[in-house]
Amino acid sequence: MSEAGPARHVGDHGLQPHRTELAWRRTSLSLLAVSVAAGKVLEPVLGPASWGLAGLGLVLACALAWGSYHRSRLEVTGARLVTTCAVVTVVLGAGALLYVLTA
Repeated sequence: MSEAGPARHVGDHGLQPHRTELAWRRTSLSLLAVSVAAGKVLEPVLGPASWGLAGLGLVLACALAWGSYHRSRLEVTGARLVTTCAVVTVVLGAGALLYVLTA
């Protein structure tokens, strides 16, 4: 009996992987734009810390763009990119909810 290992992306050359890469690219560009906008909008409330948060968002956007590029070009084990994106979204949402409830 062979054990089932994690799913592997084997580099299908059809259009679906290309569409997936473009979707991740749009997601990272959206995160980049929202980070810059949040830095500007939150500046009166948080001061310079808002730009620190915006910088964190920029770093995450770059990591997401790099991860999507890397995933589409090479064999990647598992779904780490999707899991990381989901975890970051939940953490940012919880932080925003905490801010709204305490403000």
